[in-house]
Amino acid sequence: MFFSSDFGGRESKQGRSDMSIKQRINQTKRYYKKNGFAKTAVAVTERVFTKENPGLSYVSATGDELEKQLDNNLTDGPKISVLVPAYETKEKYFIELIDCMLRQTYQNWELIIADASEDNHLSKLVIEDERIHYVSLKRNRGIAENTNEALKEATGDYIGLLDHDDVLTRDCLFWVARAIAKYSPAFVYTDEDKADEKLYKFFEPNRKKKLNLDLLLTNNYICHFLVLRADLLKKLKLRAAYDGSQDYDLVLRATDYAIMNEEQVVHIPKILYHWRVSDQSTAINTDSKSYAYVNGKKAIEDFCKSKGWEVVVNDLPHLGFYQIYYYPDIFANRSEVGAVAGPLYTLGRISGGAMQKDGTLFYKNLPVGYSGYLHRAALQQEVPVGDVRNMKVRKELQPLFDEIVGDVSKLTKEQALNKSLIFCERIRDEGYIIVYDPAQKKG
Repeated sequence: MFFSSDFGGRESKQGRSDMSIKQRINQTKRYYKKNGFAKTAVAVTERVFTKENPGLSYVSATGDELEKQLDNNLTDGPKISVLVPAYETKEKYFIELIDCMLRQTYQNWELIIADASEDNHLSKLVIEDERIHYVSLKRNRGIAENTNEALKEATGDYIGLLDHDDVLTRDCLFWVARAIAKYSPAFVYTDEDKADEKLYKFFEPNRKKKLNLDLLLTNNYICHFLVLRADLLKKLKLRAAYDGSQDYDLVLRATDYAIMNEEQVVHIPKILYHWRVSDQSTAINTDSKSYAYVNGKKAIEDFCKSKGWEVVVNDLPHLGFYQIYYYPDIFANRSEVGAVAGPLYTLGRISGGAMQKDGTLFYKNLPVGYSGYLHRAALQQEVPVGDVRNMKVRKELQPLFDEIVGDVSKLTKEQALNKSLIFCERIRDEGYIIVYDPAQKKG
């Protein structure tokens, strides 16, 4: 059966910084230009008054931990190929990229650099190591095709994708190799954060969820570091038509493959990838590669079309985040969806909606208009439990809903919680999933 798991532990110490004031101002200007004053005011208010959670921030592995990893290295572990499509890469970035590979505590890797720069000046910076392969491309064919050229040279069991201006943590490949050895998954992904250009400051940690198709269809939350089984990546390849969002297109197709073939997908809940921020980076400047968001939308639309779903995909206020509308409804398109739940509000704050199996409320007390951590409160997603007071169920399940829940208008808050837990457990046991849609109105 298809299986999505977390692998490993969590760091929990204070992060070190945030992006610069100048970058924040530029980001706010772009948001205002796209969404107008009212939405910008709410977004800025949320940013200003939301406290950082130090438990989410990155902390590096200790020297003792790294020494143990070196001493207990997997002698027969998988070979991991890391592909880097380079183009006019700053020499400083290039040196740091190679350094992050040489400093890995897991040693069974190869680095393949496909350089499409105008000249091959980077070649003189390549360290003489049999694991490092530099390929000079005759012309720049875009990030997808350049990566595919690197893919041709890969000999590893698994293949990871690394951007030319980013770096891996020293223990990244160690944890990836352990997950591969334990689960033999279709693919592995890790948590990530952003870093300043000097790699001194780390901020905006992205603590990810286990594989959640509905969440993935609203945003490429998987992103970096993505490591796929070699035969799967060589079969799927990256597609040039989605340049800028080629990874999004890839992970959607890889996810479909894993689900359809009941293969495992593993999430390692550790920050093992640092996404470097610069004024030209899409990590902070959404105007730098606006086509990426157009192609991200296209990747979702094409995925849905391949499944035979009738949908319209709309942009949400924050670029790179999307909302899917199903026609005539989600139940007509997706037989696995048993119920769709929406939020409830009390005094302008979330008081019901998406819940964990024990009834703990996601996004509790979040004000109306706020999008929450990484905007997830504004995104469609599969959840274990939905609140029956704002729920739509498929026709086949209506009798069961009536039997267990009855008239929702007569339920107290405690009764509604209890019946939500019972009903959602019943339909999950029958093979259905529950989708949370923050746009769904009560009534």
